[in-house]
Amino acid sequence: STCWSRLGRIAKNADRRRLLQDPALLAPLARQTAAALDDWGPWGVSATAHAAAKLRLEGGPYEALWSKLGTAAAASARDFNCQGLANTAWAFATADVHAPALFSALAEESVPRLGEFTAQNLSNTAWAFAKAGEPAPALFAAVAKVAVPRLGEFKAQELSNTVWAFGTAGEPSPALFAAVAQEA
Repeated sequence: STCWSRLGRIAKNADRRRLLQDPALLAPLARQTAAALDDWGPWGVSATAHAAAKLRLEGGPYEALWSKLGTAAAASARDFNCQGLANTAWAFATADVHAPALFSALAEESVPRLGEFTAQNLSNTAWAFAKAGEPAPALFAAVAKVAVPRLGEFKAQELSNTVWAFGTAGEPSPALFAAVAQEA
């Protein structure tokens, strides 16, 4: 997972990212990763998914990796920390990987712990569920309840992403929208 994390950091540079997207370079590593993932623990699974999304690994050579990541993440969601839950949701949404069982597990584990999430994690989680088109009414209701008294902690982008997520997901939250309007 450390290798994937470092590659993900390199990917911040567009020219380097294009080089790293060459399947001839990363497909063998993806196959090895998929084979070894069961032994990596929750942090390794989350960090690898996050890096793979930052690298924009998509399509044929990476389908097995995303499938294995989804299975491993769903199985270990209860062991993720708050950032791991948010980052994993963000990764799968960013990569446009359809993983309903994973999103269901992430929602189930996130809801009781949302009070421990940072503003960024709250925003990213709501954004990920909306972008992925995964219905999660209980999650959105809980995010709204936790976010309203903490809106002062949100950066402008986090507020924007959170409002976008609720609108896109079709999750009404008059209290959240009124509080955001007052904050602006």
